[in-house]
Amino acid sequence: MPVVLKIDPHRQVVYSTFYGKITDAEMLSHRSRISSDPDFRPYFSEIVDFSAVSESEVSRETIVSMAANPSLYQESALHIVVAPADSVFELASTFKQLASSSRPNLHVVRSRADAYQLLPPPR
Repeated sequence: MPVVLKIDPHRQVVYSTFYGKITDAEMLSHRSRISSDPDFRPYFSEIVDFSAVSESEVSRETIVSMAANPSLYQESALHIVVAPADSVFELASTFKQLASSSRPNLHVVRSRADAYQLLPPPR
């Protein structure tokens, strides 16, 4: 799977970095990887980074399905999607619209620097 999951308990952030070509199956299966990680806590913030994605075969139907699922995180959790490429930015923005009631603190940004500016300072 072209994704690296890193959970930083100190910063209380879940980092998911996708690489290369991403598909519907990879997007859908990543949720279970996060929830089954022993370091995961639902109050952590989340950064999903698509900066290294070279090709996306993620369908709008998958985005709709993901948005319809309840979030793994508490409603107050911060979600940041890093999407430099226009095609991924559009999908992430669609997800943001569709999931606005379950993920009110979701931001779509173009760079990692923008993402890190949104994170609260370490506790």
